[in-house]
Amino acid sequence: MPTSLRSLLYISRLAAGYSSTEVGRIVKQAREMNAIHGITGVLVFDGDWFAQYVEGAPEAMALLEAHLRADPRHSDFTVVDAGLSGPERRFPGWVMGYADSDLGSSGLDIPSLAQTQPCGALERFAGAIRTLDIF
Repeated sequence: MPTSLRSLLYISRLAAGYSSTEVGRIVKQAREMNAIHGITGVLVFDGDWFAQYVEGAPEAMALLEAHLRADPRHSDFTVVDAGLSGPERRFPGWVMGYADSDLGSSGLDIPSLAQTQPCGALERFAGAIRTLDIF
C-alpha cells in the first residue's frame, strides 16, 4: 500500500549579502540532495523572493524543512501550506524544477502567497507554474 507524501509550500527571501548568482548554487545543491532523499518539487525565484513546493516521505521532508530554516541564504522563511498530500506526486518529473519569474510573466506575486488561504495559495502557485519555462 502506498504511503502518504508530505508536502511543503513555502516562501522566503534571498538573504542580505547574497546575490542572485547564489540561486544557481541553491538549485544545484537541491537537485543533488533531493535525488538522494526522494524529494521532488519546483522552485520559483523572482529576483528577491523564492516560492518552493516540495514533496516526499515525511521523514525526508522534516529534515529538509529544518535545513531550509537554518540556511543563511534564506530570510523571512514562511510556510504557506504543509501537510500530508496522499500517494501521488504533484510534480513527479522534477527532482527540482526551477524557473526565474517576475510578476508580469507568471502573475505570481510570491509575497502575497503568505496572505492567501493554504489551498488557494497552492492552486495559485501550481497555475503560475504552468506559464513558466521550467528547467
